Amino acid sequence: MSPVDKRHFEEIEITEDLTLPKLLVRIAQRYGERKVAIREKEFGIWRPITWADYLRNVREFALGLVSMGIQRGDKVVMIGDNRPEGLFAEMAAMSVGGVGVWLFQDSLIDEVQYIVDHSDAKFYVAEGQEEVDKALAIRDKCPKLKKIIWDDPKGMRHYDDPMLISFKEVQRLGRELDEKEPGLFEELLNQGKGEDICLLFYTSGTTALPKGALLTHYNMLK
Repeated sequence: MSPVDKRHFEEIEITEDLTLPKLLVRIAQRYGERKVAIREKEFGIWRPITWADYLRNVREFALGLVSMGIQRGDKVVMIGDNRPEGLFAEMAAMSVGGVGVWLFQDSLIDEVQYIVDHSDAKFYVAEGQEEVDKALAIRDKCPKLKKIIWDDPKGMRHYDDPMLISFKEVQRLGRELDEKEPGLFEELLNQGKGEDICLLFYTSGTTALPKGALLTHYNMLK
């Protein structure tokens, strides 16, 4: 996946109310379908994702999380390869006051369990079957975990655990909520402040238990 062009951020004034999702909205309003935000390689072909696409995916997933009960301060774990869906999930969580927690894709089950439990994560966004299996293996030891969300359908056909839900289904729930409560996304977005915690990063834990570091929107923007 190609990175976001940093030139889009050059004219942004950092204020105490600015958050990463608010910045996304500003840029999407400015560029819409006219400029590409990121590109993903599929079957050897680069697929462009515009700023309008980016915001739409974030909005739908954010409201899907709301429909499943996310509250401000709740942790959302993301684990998988470098894919747009991970970025959508991260920004969606932040948009409604949640905190993103990234896990290394090759994290061992013990590491996954420790971080999911230690962070009190309620939602776990997995790329595919391998990451889903890790979550299912540790869920009994992570009592706060509510839902396991998967993106890649390969190998998932015969999984029918009620704790599982697809990325697309979460977005469908988000679209339904958007129709019922138009303006809810903007209302939740506007509650965010620069001083709010938005990310929780953990060390690799190669020599000791992983240590967490909390970052605010201001930390990420300055």
